[in-house]
Amino acid sequence: MRPMGEKASGVARRVLLALAGLAFWAGLGLFFATQIVILGGTDATWRLALQYSMPRWITWGLLAPFIARVDRWLGAGQPMSTRLAMHVPLGLFWTGLALTIRLFTRQFVGNPWPPSVTDYVLQRVYWDLLIYAVIAGVSIARDYAAQVREHERETHRLALESAELKGHLAEARLHSLRSQLQPHFLFNALNTISALTETDPKTARRLMDQLGQLLRASLRHASTPLVTLAEELTFLDDYLAIESVRFEGRITVSVRADDETLNARVPSFLLQPLVENAIRHGVGPRLSGGHIDVRVARERNSVGNGDGNAMTLRLCVRDNGLGLSPDWMLRRDAGVGLRNAAARLEQLYPQRHAFRITPIPSGGVEASIDLPWP
Repeated sequence: MRPMGEKASGVARRVLLALAGLAFWAGLGLFFATQIVILGGTDATWRLALQYSMPRWITWGLLAPFIARVDRWLGAGQPMSTRLAMHVPLGLFWTGLALTIRLFTRQFVGNPWPPSVTDYVLQRVYWDLLIYAVIAGVSIARDYAAQVREHERETHRLALESAELKGHLAEARLHSLRSQLQPHFLFNALNTISALTETDPKTARRLMDQLGQLLRASLRHASTPLVTLAEELTFLDDYLAIESVRFEGRITVSVRADDETLNARVPSFLLQPLVENAIRHGVGPRLSGGHIDVRVARERNSVGNGDGNAMTLRLCVRDNGLGLSPDWMLRRDAGVGLRNAAARLEQLYPQRHAFRITPIPSGGVEASIDLPWP
């Protein structure tokens, strides 16, 4: 039997987690209510905004733990394709349940019964399906990340006994690093789409489609360390399409890649964190915005082998933003995205790559990566 102190501690921990989760979903409801007040004009009051926004997010907050449990229960041990396929009927069920709960609790929050239930459902079902997809995606990502961490610990123990398991340890570390990157931008994208749902539905639908492509690419490449440069640039284009709307034209991005480089194999999700870092820390904070230039080319350069005739694939991201502090160091000051990129490159190309973050004299930062040419 567990001591009474441990049981009490476990109950307290679960209560705190539940309260934190409720605060998170209530915060989302308050955030989107703020959007309604700001964009809704003089007719949009805080009371109406909260009556519209809070029931949706509180309902999904209450359902989210059950969605995660069902996903773990049915998806445990299943291949990714099967696990994704099962979320099609589950998504319809949970979305229908969420809409039903909100419909029958409208009177308790001061909302009248809708004139048409069909219109009520059609006006909300697409956005609610997207919310379900994010909840299910985060649940799957967390489950796989936990599995990766457990696998990493086990392979580390076995590696101490046998040198043959070193390769498995490196692979597990790669998966662990990648799992931190995939859902990184989802909620920012959702905020952007939500802001356009009522003011510009056509653009909102287009961005939903691009976000869906990002999610599919993230899941499709979940276990693939390398993709073609063409695939990586497609992923980057979808990401930039969402970010360009978010910053309302203040930021421009140019992407250039030599034709001969498009079939080269590069680490998946490598360019996105570099561009995101340039936006977040470089041109994004500037009121006037700025420009980001992404360039990929095949160049003659030596990378760690002393051969002056070696060919190198160079990926370069430049911005004209705020620049770096004089004492900035990659290992000490870089964020999660840059540190993960550096760690993944070291795992994939030990002593055969170069990763540099350097200030530009005229202002801005250049992030360049040299990879061995295939």
